[in-house]
Amino acid sequence: MKSLAPALFAAFAASGTAGQESPPAARAGTPAPCPDGVISYVFIDNHSIFDTSDPELDRRFAWAYGIANALHARTRAYVIRRELLFDAGDCYDPLLLRESERLLRAYDFLSHVDIFGLRQPDSTWHVIVDTRDEWSTQLDLRVRFDGGVRFDGVRLRENNLLGTGQAVAFHYIERDVTRDVIVSYATPQLARTRWDLRVAAGRTRAGTLVDQVIAYPFVGEIGKWAFRQSFRREDRFFDYIAGDAVENETRVLFPVRDKAVDLAAIARVGHPGALTLFGVAIGFRELSFPGADSAEIVRGKDFNATSGADSALLAEIQRQAEPAENVRLMLLLGKRNVRWVQRRGFDSMRGVQDIRLGAEAELAIGRSLGLGRTDRDLITSLGLYGAREDAGILLAGHLRLDARKDYDDGGRWKDLFVEGEGFAYWKPGGDSRHTLVLRAAGAGGWQTRTPFQLTLGGDRALRGYARERFPGGRRVIFSVEDRIYIGWPLPDVLDLGATIFADVGRVWPGDVPFGTDSGWRTTAGFGLRGSFPAGGRTTYRLDLAFPVGHHAKPRDVRLILSIGELLGLVTRPDDTQMPRARTNGFNGELFHFPN
Repeated sequence: MKSLAPALFAAFAASGTAGQESPPAARAGTPAPCPDGVISYVFIDNHSIFDTSDPELDRRFAWAYGIANALHARTRAYVIRRELLFDAGDCYDPLLLRESERLLRAYDFLSHVDIFGLRQPDSTWHVIVDTRDEWSTQLDLRVRFDGGVRFDGVRLRENNLLGTGQAVAFHYIERDVTRDVIVSYATPQLARTRWDLRVAAGRTRAGTLVDQVIAYPFVGEIGKWAFRQSFRREDRFFDYIAGDAVENETRVLFPVRDKAVDLAAIARVGHPGALTLFGVAIGFRELSFPGADSAEIVRGKDFNATSGADSALLAEIQRQAEPAENVRLMLLLGKRNVRWVQRRGFDSMRGVQDIRLGAEAELAIGRSLGLGRTDRDLITSLGLYGAREDAGILLAGHLRLDARKDYDDGGRWKDLFVEGEGFAYWKPGGDSRHTLVLRAAGAGGWQTRTPFQLTLGGDRALRGYARERFPGGRRVIFSVEDRIYIGWPLPDVLDLGATIFADVGRVWPGDVPFGTDSGWRTTAGFGLRGSFPAGGRTTYRLDLAFPVGHHAKPRDVRLILSIGELLGLVTRPDDTQMPRARTNGFNGELFHFPN
């Protein structure tokens, strides 16, 4: 849109437009002089899903543009303005324009963001903030083929309620052990500030869920401090898979009650591209197992037909039934040397995504305060990230290590968890319609004393196997995927593409209950990808995946519907198998807010 900047500016200056505001007076005390000049005007040009004034749009589909815009509430100008790091009267700083653009692009309800300045004859600047909306209503139907078509639930989410940037969601899932009915609300501009609020509440099969977070995030790379307060109380069943689900489908539903409260503040010193982080946090965590002696046993696929406790099966999981209760003081340290680049066609077909290059390290270490009868322990959590780009290939990866030293048990190290993932992206050429993605991932646990189990199957593991297949304590996965942009038949309305993929992996028993050695397994598949509108950053996928080998049968084909890429750097759905096992309550998000 930069090529249209003069016309865009003229249109604003001549007659005004929706979203335009009168230029505020220059702020008192503005530093002078400004080396690059002063911003004299800020224009907010906030488009709906389609910018019908764009002469490059194919007019044959004007009806489609009109319908989409009519069904969508356009993001309001004040929502966009509040995210800007500059205003009229401020010094013109290209860094603040770039950071503002990235902050806005972090919202999944905006598909396009472009911020640029126009130099005026009087040496001031007019800044244009040009945005276009993403389709913000998401309906995720959970359907599977298992002896017929089965409806497992629905997720309905509106990411931009009435154009205000607020999100509301309804989540109903009834599949196997999961029976959740949850409603949630989130706003990135609480009371018209930069504070974030997220709340969720509902019922689970085991009881209730309440989750609340209020946070002040780091404001891009220039933000100097962040704050978070959170509360969570959840009743759930930990679903142990006892043996391979096809050969001997037995599940142990072990009741878990998890309570956590934390309060944290962290500061950054240095300059963008070279930042040092330090902070403190205090938190309370209680992990208990009410009614553990009456754990439910499920044999077969009917989760309504449960039986009482089986002493042999319960004995197997007793070593992972260690209650925890502590009040802990944490020290947070980090080093961040990164820069940001914009790339297209990696985790979306033509949408722009921000990728950070460089390296960063994060360390959280905390000792329990030993109040009353609470536990005496020390936990450590180390996170590493690195990315570089060379000869058209992007390499990126992250690693996380967690461990707990239990002073009530002679200072033994327990609950050691390791999780890592690496990616390589390659586009044969700047105008290529192909993106090749390679992925390697590993995860495992050692000396686990709280509920923990991995599986080899699942949407983010070996996609040709169901999530219940091949339980174990340590696993590795390798994936290759060719993402293809087709474009035809309506390239101005939506993006269409295809994908071909294969996964190879293995799980080992480790020290978890019912662990198995799967041997090396392979799955493969193909599917369709789509984005709406054209150039959008949210990818919708429909994939067919199946095992490869003499043991595979036609009934083993899995249909996977997903919103967002299952594998990738930017849009990664939550994989709960590792987070549900960690006992420290702090998950590293304190260091980013956002990345």
